[in-house]
Amino acid sequence: YTTSGVGSGQVVDTFAAATFRSVVYQIQVTDGSAYETTFVSVMHDGTTTYLTEYGTIASGSILAAFDADISSGNVRLLVTPNSTGAVIKLVRTTINV
Repeated sequence: YTTSGVGSGQVVDTFAAATFRSVVYQIQVTDGSAYETTFVSVMHDGTTTYLTEYGTIASGSILAAFDADISSGNVRLLVTPNSTGAVIKLVRTTINV
């Protein structure tokens, strides 16, 4: 996913809330010669999402912030990049409801 600009709430990934209760993402963000890797764990109760970010390593400043919400029955991983050129790659591990 290449960010489309600096702005909050860009959707990076979605999954059906009825199918998965929790997800762990391993995320890599690159922007030119700046790099960041982090883990984001997301859980939901059907109406509210709960998120924690941990294990963050950055070659300089933090390149993006992450959040989650539920919209139309789907949990969405949201990113707020700090620049327009951030490229985000992720691996998702899910656990069923």
